[in-house]
Amino acid sequence: MHYAQLELYLTKFARGELGLVLLLGRHGTGKSESVKHALTVPANTEIAAGMATGGALIVEGHMQPFGLYRQLWDHRNQPIVLDDLDRLYADPDCVRLLKPLCNTVREKRLHWLTNLTLNDGALPPTFTTASSVILIANEWKSLNPNVRALEDRAIILHFCPSNEEVHRKVGQWLDDPEVYDFVGRLLPMIPAVSMRHYCKGSQLRRAGFGDWRNSLLQMIIPDRRVACVVAMQHDPGIRSEQQRVARFVATTGASRATYFRIKARLAAAP
Repeated sequence: MHYAQLELYLTKFARGELGLVLLLGRHGTGKSESVKHALTVPANTEIAAGMATGGALIVEGHMQPFGLYRQLWDHRNQPIVLDDLDRLYADPDCVRLLKPLCNTVREKRLHWLTNLTLNDGALPPTFTTASSVILIANEWKSLNPNVRALEDRAIILHFCPSNEEVHRKVGQWLDDPEVYDFVGRLLPMIPAVSMRHYCKGSQLRRAGFGDWRNSLLQMIIPDRRVACVVAMQHDPGIRSEQQRVARFVATTGASRATYFRIKARLAAAP
């Protein structure tokens, strides 16, 4: 699924045309930011657990079950975004709330039958809501049986953009061409680029770290031989190819031929 397709589905969700959506995909592709944008929340807004934005409720991270019940009451009939499913489904009381909330019927009935609702009077012990719900999580294999039970109910979106797609998306908002171009040259060597890589690199560069490239390379390229070759291309202290080869062999234990093979791959990258 591409970004344009994802945005189409999220627009339909924001309009209330999709009742239950399960958005799955690896981290660092902007899933949560795309949902916030569809719900008219600025993408760089820092969302606290249970923060209401534009009528919608966005739950990120941990929330106590009764606090979730209260928020669902306060935002009944409004869109509900549940981010980080693994954490929510680790609590049995949250599971008891989320199962009816994620029902496919239009009117869902939720219950909280304790002294907090029966005697206090501030909250009803039961209420109905027509909220549409979107659940955000990482890859399907990471989810527990409670989440897998939603498979038959939800419209499942597998969002797996390529490195090039993520790179183009970042180019729409990153105001740091030096970092953007540096990461762009490395895309063929990165198993799965993350938007966070660009943010970290920009933060390091703006903070004045002269070796920001080396620091960023250690984060994004797991193959230390590739990282070593790239780092030496940007090291002003190494002036000759002979020095680079010697440093590469001494640092990695790999051969001279491996150095030139990696360098050729980097040079061929778009």
